[in-house]
Amino acid sequence: MNTPAILVFEDGRTFIGTAFGAPGEVYGGAVFDTSLHYQRALTDPRHHAQVVISTTPHIGNVGWVDADAAADAPTAIGYVVRDPAPRPSSWRADRPLADELTAQGIVGIAGVDTRAITRHLRDRGPLRAGISTIDLNPDSLLAKLRASIDKEAENA
Repeated sequence: MNTPAILVFEDGRTFIGTAFGAPGEVYGGAVFDTSLHYQRALTDPRHHAQVVISTTPHIGNVGWVDADAAADAPTAIGYVVRDPAPRPSSWRADRPLADELTAQGIVGIAGVDTRAITRHLRDRGPLRAGISTIDLNPDSLLAKLRASIDKEAENA
């Protein structure tokens, strides 16, 4: 069963895909990561409370390897990928990446054009984004994203 998911940027650009990871709704700064090592990207302290967009098209082939995570817990709150591996193909994997995302509460979306998203961020500059597997109405999610930005500005 492919649960639908939606990604909305604060400028209104919207992408529709399928859920990958935990169900829910998150808002954060959007960053793209060119690393092949997705586990490092998700645990990188620089990506704290951010929505990470992977520029690598195929994600999760190695799975989640506890030894590679060391003591680092994921810091990202959202993850955007094009083509996730349904199961790991590495003998080192402790579990599939999707299972780790779910366990850590990281809301993700798959099946979107991450090249187009990367170009959009490169051209537009820093943007905030929202991912939802709950509210699939782009206008509603955009309104909530903008409200979260306003609330964050008030608290600054």
